[in-house]
Amino acid sequence: MLVADLLESLDEQFPTANAASWDPVGLQLGDPARDVGTVGVVHEITDDAVASAISGGVTTLVSYHPLLFAPVTSLTAGPSAGGRTLRLLEAGVSVIVIHTALDAAPTGTGDALLASLGIDTVGRFAEAEDNSGSLIGRYGQMPDEITGAALAATVSEVLTSGVRVAGDESAVVRTIAVVPGSGSSYLNEAAGISDVYITGDVSHHRARSGSDRGLVVIDAGHIPTERPGVEYLYDSVRGLVSDAVFIACDPHPWKDVSWKT
Repeated sequence: MLVADLLESLDEQFPTANAASWDPVGLQLGDPARDVGTVGVVHEITDDAVASAISGGVTTLVSYHPLLFAPVTSLTAGPSAGGRTLRLLEAGVSVIVIHTALDAAPTGTGDALLASLGIDTVGRFAEAEDNSGSLIGRYGQMPDEITGAALAATVSEVLTSGVRVAGDESAVVRTIAVVPGSGSSYLNEAAGISDVYITGDVSHHRARSGSDRGLVVIDAGHIPTERPGVEYLYDSVRGLVSDAVFIACDPHPWKDVSWKT
């Protein structure tokens, strides 16, 4: 299989036409006429992920997060996006980016997050950008009523992540809305359709706004809320190529610590 063939197959499942216009999805590095070889799936291309890919003989990387986002004017060695790009170029590794194409796909990142919590998707919301028609949020109903506090504990356990909760934790909730990653800008939309909103990167003021509207807000972190979607991406790639590996380099920058006096 050529890189171009893998791109075509991925596009059938996760159409790049539905991705946000600001998002550099598709082939970001490499030659489409090259054989894919061993394909590695990764959440984000960190220094550790680059080292693992090269040492493991990976020749094509399928990454959820883009390698290059901001304009690059130079590629020099070091711990930066440019440095990682240089190392991959020197090793002959191609890079395919999925990101919001997966988020907006018929079965995407939000569906995977809900499914990890035992919830079926019943609807969509949250346009990737104004008037795009690409919806990256999902919502569904818990099989049984549960308190906000109990749901937060479940989210923490399933995603193996610390969580922050705003709103009435004792409230009985049923309808759950999610936007994996950084979704606090959709908080008001979530308040109109759900009892609970699960996302990451929620600011103080937006958390306050949500709780004022009677919404229970669960901030489980940017990376943890995306993990089920990345696992789903890996399963999809395994169904397309004969040799696929998962590169388990977690790019989550936060660590839970307990301060002792």
